[in-house]
Amino acid sequence: MFWSRDMGNKKVVKKTNISNTHVPDKVYAYMIQSHHMLYELLNCEKGDSVSVEVFDDVGVEHPDGSRDAIQLKSALSNRNPVSNKAIDLWKTMYNWMLSAETGELDPENTKYILFINVNKKGTIVDKFHSVKSTEEAIDAWNKTKEIFYDEEGKLKEIGEECRKYVEYFYKDEKKDLALKIIEKFKYKKCIEDYTITVRNEFNKSGIPKDIINPIYVGIIGWIDIKVTKMVEAGQPIAISLEDYQKQLRALYREYNQKHSLMTYSVEPSNQEIEQEFQKKRVYIEQLDIIDCDYTEKVEAINDYLRAAIDRATWAENGDISMQSIQTYESNLKRTWKLQKRIVMLEKKNESSEDQGKMIYYKCQDKNVEMDSVYVPDFFKNGCYHALANNLEIGWHPQYSELIKEESDSWEI
Repeated sequence: MFWSRDMGNKKVVKKTNISNTHVPDKVYAYMIQSHHMLYELLNCEKGDSVSVEVFDDVGVEHPDGSRDAIQLKSALSNRNPVSNKAIDLWKTMYNWMLSAETGELDPENTKYILFINVNKKGTIVDKFHSVKSTEEAIDAWNKTKEIFYDEEGKLKEIGEECRKYVEYFYKDEKKDLALKIIEKFKYKKCIEDYTITVRNEFNKSGIPKDIINPIYVGIIGWIDIKVTKMVEAGQPIAISLEDYQKQLRALYREYNQKHSLMTYSVEPSNQEIEQEFQKKRVYIEQLDIIDCDYTEKVEAINDYLRAAIDRATWAENGDISMQSIQTYESNLKRTWKLQKRIVMLEKKNESSEDQGKMIYYKCQDKNVEMDSVYVPDFFKNGCYHALANNLEIGWHPQYSELIKEESDSWEI
């Protein structure tokens, strides 16, 4: 950064060394929180959710009620946030102890994780990280205390900012709490750049190399947008593993042009079609009251039966979720409402039967995708007939009144 001013005929130019300010560190620290959500989501198990600034910088909540409290420490400069006398380290320990004392975090049910974005070392964090029992925690507390206190128990010379945190951690009356944190403490660091670390973790997702780049960018963008919306709405910032996986599947389908849902159904036999006629289903009556002919009804039966088979098979195989089906049906109903309004405006002088037939044809002709995946026309049309069978939609403008009159003799 430069500024200048005139001094007579001379111009004095002063350069500001940006490395002398901590602004980049602060901006970077804020930025990596949402990126670290992705890092944790990649390692989550069923039922987990990842939060930001709820009970720690980043947190992971598990279905059994346990938590991972994750403190993120960044360093773009040469400073070491985990050196033995680093303020970042001891302020983290201090905050964890306060959270335990206020009941915000239960030490018995919490893992305390310090994650730094650089490859730095510290003998104290290494000592705490290696602890595997209460006895080892006691030994670690005693030996690390010797770094700060002399043989007479007096605190050695350390920075004023760090002093209160160290004193608090090594108070005799706080020892039991400190031991619980040490026993549950883990230290993680990036061997490579942080962005490379997150990307390498994402590369393990099994996504094909030819589409992994846009999907990675897409999922980071989705997290950023989701976080922003939750902040603006004053909601806790949290993303469940299920929501993340749903979005990842949607992005995968969007970018994988070769991906499509495999059709398992075949056209029904003449006998199956006749059996369906005999069942007197409501969706067939819906076609009767708009004067559809026999061929149109046979096509409807074909679509209805095939859609039912594929929907059940896809759900069983995990190709689609119930949420996807529900969203798809909502989109179909929205399309139906719009087409009905258009017809009622454009064909207001036509007979009710002709209006209904036009609504039916328009819906049949309109493509509706599921989770950005193209589905066969028979599946879309069959789903429309399933909705019509449940009287959630109808073709005749007065379908609900007309069908109600004869519903006793028709199977829903």
